[in-house]
Amino acid sequence: MSEQTLHAILRLGEFPEILAAWPDAETAGKLAAELGEGHIVAPVRVAQAGVGFVAHVWACRASVQGGSWQLSAPAKLRGASRVVFDTADMPGERVHVDTDAGELERAVSGTDVHHLTAYASTPERAHELAEAKARELAAQ
Repeated sequence: MSEQTLHAILRLGEFPEILAAWPDAETAGKLAAELGEGHIVAPVRVAQAGVGFVAHVWACRASVQGGSWQLSAPAKLRGASRVVFDTADMPGERVHVDTDAGELERAVSGTDVHHLTAYASTPERAHELAEAKARELAAQ
């Protein structure tokens, strides 16, 4: 996909407003400066017609204590969804083990607990990743 970038003037406020966009940053910058405080220039990708879809990020939390674990229902992360143009732009999968929370719980209650969050583009995959990591930690 060939990509083009425009430079848009945004009026900041409670509800930001896109005023207009230009192919050159210089024109947009001069006009934004003349408009004054509360106006910025931001680059904007221009996509081809019919190209693009929304990718969401789902999170699934788990707590592991001893040989057992509890999984929460996956939840879509607010504000993390974005428009992507091909599968190479998809958000990556990952699992984060919160070692600080585990150490704090161990210090406060003496309990050995692991807290983790798995991130993926579908709720099913986030659940799978969380369960796999929880199973791994429970086996240690």
